[in-house]
Amino acid sequence: MDCVTASPAISPITRCYLARHCDVANPDGVLYGHLPNFGLSTKGRQQGAILGSYLAGSDVRAIYSSPLQRAQETADLLAQALSPTPPILLRPGLVEAEFGRYLQGTRYRDVIWRKPRWWVHMVWPGLVPGDESMGAMAQRIDQVIAEGLRDHLGGAFVCISHGDPIQAFWATSDDRLPWALHRLQCAKGGLLELQYRGQELTAKTYRAPQELAAALAARETVPSAVADPS
Repeated sequence: MDCVTASPAISPITRCYLARHCDVANPDGVLYGHLPNFGLSTKGRQQGAILGSYLAGSDVRAIYSSPLQRAQETADLLAQALSPTPPILLRPGLVEAEFGRYLQGTRYRDVIWRKPRWWVHMVWPGLVPGDESMGAMAQRIDQVIAEGLRDHLGGAFVCISHGDPIQAFWATSDDRLPWALHRLQCAKGGLLELQYRGQELTAKTYRAPQELAAALAARETVPSAVADPS
């Protein structure tokens, strides 16, 4: 009698959309870090609507969000655009980089002379007091993603975070050195599309906000009817 060996089950594909919060109302042009009362701008709300429409039909089962206001407002816009409406789950692991506390309240133009630790952070994050290493930021993002992979196997979920933590995850997944943190730029309202088989990351694609808008416009375009030559 022939013995047939069953092949091991193949893990289903799960998708994570790791998005940066949308544009922020910031009339004084300061670095807002962990400060409260920095919500989305009109542009940011438009970006949030585009993100939601882009993700419609993607089987998003949950939205994990940084607890900061700008991220929660982005999560709310996404949830409103999706059906069925996914739960919004706040996760401290998605919060802004710890170094943001050192910079917050400073105008962009003043950082280079008022905040000297910034120079070191740009070269090698994690070396100065109050800074996180790139690996530490990537690890906390990875922990939230691991929760989503466990709870939404075969579906999709969204994680909404901030520039440095997302770029730390991105650079780490590319096996780059810490100085690469700021060479990769995830724009506000942009996202990384991550594909996992089981716990293994198998594909990663960055989508800039303008690319999301273009893809959505192309999706919504209906080809015009060809006129009858007769």
